[in-house]
Amino acid sequence: MKKTLTIVIPVIGLLFAATVSASGGGGFSSGASSKRVDQQYELGKSYYKARLADGSKLEYCVKSDSDLKKLSRRSVKQFKKGSAADFVAALHNCADPNQKIADLVTDEQGQAILHYLNKRFKLRLKG
Repeated sequence: MKKTLTIVIPVIGLLFAATVSASGGGGFSSGASSKRVDQQYELGKSYYKARLADGSKLEYCVKSDSDLKKLSRRSVKQFKKGSAADFVAALHNCADPNQKIADLVTDEQGQAILHYLNKRFKLRLKG
């Protein structure tokens, strides 16, 4: 009997350990994700990628001097740690250089898009 218990107890221990590790460890936060989501960032991202009423997609460009450049880290570098108003004034529609993005979106959408672009390109815009 003693010999049987010495064999059975380690086998049960191994089976129990395999079950616990397969279920996520069995700790206090078993499987719960503690990631916080920036709602304003996600809202801005959805507005940025959304299609217009006619089905076309709005393309964002930065106007510097007289030429337009698509948004990239390089094209927005000049606005880093600058004024948010200057950045918003430089955002234009790539399809129509005379059309400012601020004129095409509502204030709520504009604030969310600005928040998204500020975080995405790590601009650290002021006011």
